[in-house]
Amino acid sequence: MKKTLTAAFVVAALSLTSACGGGDDRPSKAEVKKAITSKDSVFGSSIPEKAADCIAGALVDSDVSDKTLQAIVDSDEDYKGTDDDKDALKGLQSDVTKCATESAK
Repeated sequence: MKKTLTAAFVVAALSLTSACGGGDDRPSKAEVKKAITSKDSVFGSSIPEKAADCIAGALVDSDVSDKTLQAIVDSDEDYKGTDDDKDALKGLQSDVTKCATESAK
């Protein structure tokens, strides 16, 4: 379950960085959490509450650009992030794994 959640999250986040758009202000942790738990989200609503809170915090605190975070909040599947964003999202894999592990406790 933990590896599946982590892999699904990373794949979904990376898919959002594959097109152009987004806002200029950094979305809040609450906005990101709401987006990743929405039933319409590419992440699905099956992320446990505690894990979603942790993942949202990791994203907001990361080097992922404001525009990419906004694309996640907007579920903008046409957004194309930069290579730096893709690297930042890949770098979050251990944080997301930790979130999934801690939420299962």
